[in-house]
Amino acid sequence: MRLSTTFAGLAALSTLALSGLAQAQQIYPTVDAKLKPTEDSFYTSPSAAELASAAPGNVLRYRALPASALSSNLKEGWQLMYRSNNNKNLPVAMVTTVLIPKSAPATGRKLLSYQAFYDSLTLNCSPSGQATSNALIEKTFFNSALNKGYVVALADYEGLDSQWIVARNTAHGVLDGIRAVQRFSKSGLNAATPVGMLGYSGGGFATAWAAEYAPTYAPELKIVGAAQGGLPVNPINVAKKVDGTFWAGAYIGAVVGLSRGYPEIKIEDYATPAGIEAVKDAGTRCLTGFPNLLTAYAYKKGSAYYKDPNFLDLPVMQAINRENTLGQFVPQVPLQIFQSVGDQLMPIADVDALVDNYCGKRVKVEYKRVAGTDHVLGGLYLSGGLNYLLDRFDGKAAPNTCK
Repeated sequence: MRLSTTFAGLAALSTLALSGLAQAQQIYPTVDAKLKPTEDSFYTSPSAAELASAAPGNVLRYRALPASALSSNLKEGWQLMYRSNNNKNLPVAMVTTVLIPKSAPATGRKLLSYQAFYDSLTLNCSPSGQATSNALIEKTFFNSALNKGYVVALADYEGLDSQWIVARNTAHGVLDGIRAVQRFSKSGLNAATPVGMLGYSGGGFATAWAAEYAPTYAPELKIVGAAQGGLPVNPINVAKKVDGTFWAGAYIGAVVGLSRGYPEIKIEDYATPAGIEAVKDAGTRCLTGFPNLLTAYAYKKGSAYYKDPNFLDLPVMQAINRENTLGQFVPQVPLQIFQSVGDQLMPIADVDALVDNYCGKRVKVEYKRVAGTDHVLGGLYLSGGLNYLLDRFDGKAAPNTCK
């Protein structure tokens, strides 16, 4: 009896040890704020086999943010690597950051999925990279949600290879990031957690596409609404508008980002020698961070970088553009869309048409066409977008400006 008990005990200990080892493989050391994401092994993707064996939204590994990265209203912060699907629907790893405020209730928590406007071609400008050093400049736009006890998640929705402005990859990244946070045991969330989505500019693009894909890709999510502004509805129309202006870097960067989502298209085949160098250089930059894409390419013309002066009108570019133009699917949640009528980047006519499209499909839309010509200052309307979502969380009827 004693012998069998001993064997039973050893077996139990062995099981616990193996379980602990499996868990230890998922837990990484606390973030080292001195490391850039491109230098950090946490961002190294698991093997293709491991990715294929995980369901979209499953957490693959996680680690805590250092105390130095937590503001006074935060109890804890975590970074999660999770399984998602890229633009070709192939398994990939992505990273999200979870912020849990001190005022979060023990039960019945709510989740704000905030899509940052990081618009980057390198992981070093990602939300997770900024969060490690408490450098999240956009925190001001969702800080009041933290103060009210909402958990906030910020996905690096472009993925590990920074597929900037690639719709399907982006939508999957947002939605699987929400799934991952809900499945993360330390978040205090679950599958029934209500979710609101908020974003501006590139983050508005991510929010809007997540809203379009959610009914088919993640129908189980309890999304109460989405608020988005500064929308790049049609990427090529944006590129044409900014070509040769201060914002010309957005054109150069978007082409590089799209080429990563469509590797079958060899952008070098269409580029001049200067264009080949620009593609390499832009691929290390981000729109508003460092090294900066805007200052490097301000007032440059695309014609200097591409052999065909009508590069954006080539059939291959138009085909890619169609796949990445909003309005292809029907959101099933109420929306707020806010847009400066004189935005230097985003054609207001495209946003008007998108709203008309949604309204014609019986989507509840509150459309706010606001005065102003500055794209950056337009981001200040994120506070109104957050208030819109707080009302949806509270169960208030969604306003509808559709005629």
